[in-house]
Amino acid sequence: MKTNRKIIYGVMVIGVLAIAIGFGIYGNTIENSLDIKNIAASASMIIPQATKQEMEETENQELNFPTIQMEIAPAAMMKSAIERYDEMSIEQLEQALYAGSLPLEYSALYTNASTRLTQSKGALYFNGHRETYYSEKVLPGNGLNIPGRHAGEDGTIRDGDGYICVAADPAYMAKGSVLITSVGPAKVYDSGCAYGTIDIYVNW
Repeated sequence: MKTNRKIIYGVMVIGVLAIAIGFGIYGNTIENSLDIKNIAASASMIIPQATKQEMEETENQELNFPTIQMEIAPAAMMKSAIERYDEMSIEQLEQALYAGSLPLEYSALYTNASTRLTQSKGALYFNGHRETYYSEKVLPGNGLNIPGRHAGEDGTIRDGDGYICVAADPAYMAKGSVLITSVGPAKVYDSGCAYGTIDIYVNW
């Protein structure tokens, strides 16, 4: 009987130990499983944040790019209208003028070339036409339709776009025509001069 009891007790002890060990292994498995889930959850939280940050940096770079272009590129590449005017031939100036790509100056000097019309010269031949001038101090021209009329730094009368105002015979050049003169790009606003003559309006 004692032997049987010892065997029973031994089996019971072994069973209890087996159950305890089983629960321990199961508990560790659950903890490991929870740790893995926690790691995965943490990772899933970190990854979107990193992606969002990268996207914001990319968007910021894209948004800033046009600003950089607008502030730096033109300043580095563009020349002044005066430099381009002096460097271009009459043919190139005319082509740019007719194409609408010649830069106009509201009042700045177009050229300092020795061939330009001045008060002391009075008249000269330029690009196939004769140039003279008439002064607004003598002929105010109040009836002329010149929008934005003003005097440039060189004393030429200009419109609001920067065209120098001139007169021409209607049979030679109609009103509204544009051309290159010795003092810069001009537009015909008046008539009353000889055929083949361009009369430049000034305030000399």
